[in-house]
Amino acid sequence: MTPNKILMCKPEYFEVNYSGNEFMKHNINNVDREAALKQWNELKKVYEYLGYKIKLIAPQKGLVDMVFTANQSLPFLDKNGKKKVILSKMKNEQRAEEVKYFKDFYLSENYEVVELPVEVEYFESMGDAVIDYERNILFGGYGHRTQDITYDIISNYTNYKVVRLRLINPILYHLDTCFSLLNSETCAVALSAFDAKGLNAIRENFKNVLEVDEEENMKFFACNCHSPDGKNVIVQRGSVNFKAEIKNYGFHIIEVETAEFLKSGGSVFCMKLMMF
Repeated sequence: MTPNKILMCKPEYFEVNYSGNEFMKHNINNVDREAALKQWNELKKVYEYLGYKIKLIAPQKGLVDMVFTANQSLPFLDKNGKKKVILSKMKNEQRAEEVKYFKDFYLSENYEVVELPVEVEYFESMGDAVIDYERNILFGGYGHRTQDITYDIISNYTNYKVVRLRLINPILYHLDTCFSLLNSETCAVALSAFDAKGLNAIRENFKNVLEVDEEENMKFFACNCHSPDGKNVIVQRGSVNFKAEIKNYGFHIIEVETAEFLKSGGSVFCMKLMMF
């Protein structure tokens, strides 16, 4: 079952005030919050236009990255159709406090909450866990923000087949910065992010593997696009090669502006979470 709701968080307190990745360190105190709010609202309207119900979690003062709702939780349905959620353990201490607010949100939505055991030190949920809901496959990135051991535990709780992908490029710190699942046949990848084993695993699971221009991905976060329905692809505007290639595969492109969020190393995929 594919989720029919989108979880978002208004960027009321969004700013870049620490250096948590390569993109942030050049943009400290360089966010136009008014522009960020406008861009966020435009993205929200796109999901509404595509027919998704938007759920909002309240932003919290001092938690500047809560807008990136892909990272704090992994909601799923168990074999009986019961709503459950696995909570993250954020690697950067500046984000650790976000998770408790997501726990409260999910409890209010009648989810059963799963907290990871102590042996898992860090796991950043759907920044690293990209799910093909049609085939029941979870593509799990690990190495920078998520530990490999996490997927042993996820396998025990969920019905997903887990395909593990080791991330080797420190600049591309989450799977959603270098891998985009467009539909069950087609994905897009930044080759520099994966070792040979990971690339082979990707090619074994997809008929079409689009190799994204590295410069376009770094500049426009092309791999951080999102196809919620396997037909429409929401992507930061600006890429040329990527846009032309996915058009050739019959996808409808919806370009949005996320320039303020790129300063923090995030774009479309980071700013939403699909939930049940």
